[in-house]
Amino acid sequence: MADIKVYKRVNKGRTFIRVAATPKSTETRKLLRQFQAEVREFEKEWKATGAYRDAQKAKKKKKAAK
Repeated sequence: MADIKVYKRVNKGRTFIRVAATPKSTETRKLLRQFQAEVREFEKEWKATGAYRDAQKAKKKKKAAK
C-alpha cells in the first residue's frame, strides 16, 4: 500500500497542490502520472475560457499603465 501525502497551499486566491507518494512502486507512479495528466488537461480547458483571457488582458493593461 502506498503512503500518499497531499500538500495544499492557498496564496492570493490561488490553490497549489503537491502530491507525494511512497514507496515509488510502478502502481503509484502510474497513478501520479494519471493525476498530472488530468491536471494539465484541466489547465488547458481553463486557459481556453473567456474569463482567463479577459483576466490576462486586464493584467497586461494594468502593467502597461504603470
